Amino acid sequence: MAPKISSVKGGGETSKNLLGFVAPWRDASGNLLNPMEIIQTRRFTIFYLAIVWFYVLLIDEAIEGSVFYNLRLISEDIARMNPNELTSNPLIFLLSLLISPFAHWDTVHAMYVTAGIMFFLQSFEAHNNWKSAAIIFIGTSALTSMLMGIFYNVGFFFNPDIELFSYVMSRSFRGGSIGMFGALGALAYHAKKPQFPLILVFLFEVWNYNSYGTDAAISIGHASSTLIGLLVWRLWNKKGDIYDESE
Repeated sequence: MAPKISSVKGGGETSKNLLGFVAPWRDASGNLLNPMEIIQTRRFTIFYLAIVWFYVLLIDEAIEGSVFYNLRLISEDIARMNPNELTSNPLIFLLSLLISPFAHWDTVHAMYVTAGIMFFLQSFEAHNNWKSAAIIFIGTSALTSMLMGIFYNVGFFFNPDIELFSYVMSRSFRGGSIGMFGALGALAYHAKKPQFPLILVFLFEVWNYNSYGTDAAISIGHASSTLIGLLVWRLWNKKGDIYDESE
């Protein structure tokens, strides 16, 4: 029998650890799960990672004449978020908000996001259910990207000489890191010390920026999505709008 998926008002009990982390082979109460129970309690996480690696290994590397080559050509147009298209091609921009989180630039990028997903998204899903996980991941990714798109378009319109604005408007974005950090923010709601994950994100982005020269725009997006994830999940729980799921 599959374990009952947490759908408690308020998002379930507070975790005993600082991050709210749940091991992939356990439920939110710490009980050991069998393989079928793991699949049932991490359905969205598994679905997401399956799509990510299908894209990286079969579509992104497809050569001309192969089965997936046409999909690769199509994905090059819509599987990335280009801030310019907010005004020049809004339909493609809106589609990219939903599709780009499933595509990554290369294997290393996908591996980085996969590691974060295995910590944050699957833990959040273990505390709640697959529907909540899907909404938080896709919702925070789309909302953050939309807000960032508006911010950079407005900023570039009024201050085109500012390097940050001109840089962002000259490139496109893809990948699941925005949704991953949104899940981290929502997961903070379940942590023993909700402020600890937020401090950790801040320190990580400062270190990432100074050590590896990560784009400031990326760090701003990660931090914004984390805060949005936490705020959205707090408000969601205050309204008691949690999805119940019966087996």
